Amino acid sequence: MGEDEQGVTFWEVCLSLALLLGWVGVIAPFVTAGTERLERLEATVRTYERLQGEVLLDAADPSGEVEICEQDICLPTL
Repeated sequence: MGEDEQGVTFWEVCLSLALLLGWVGVIAPFVTAGTERLERLEATVRTYERLQGEVLLDAADPSGEVEICEQDICLPTL
């Protein structure tokens, strides 16, 4: 290339790739943490749904329990 021709140099390509990888490195932990939080939330919702079903079954045939618990989550009976 002559002096007055425009083009992308090797160093510009390397710098662009480094910046791109840097951004990926910054954003990736946030995505991973968000995915883990969603998985925990999904597990908690499933536990609540299971406990609600047990509360409804207990309402149909009372067992005398005040609350129904699983792990650290408890729901009062009706």
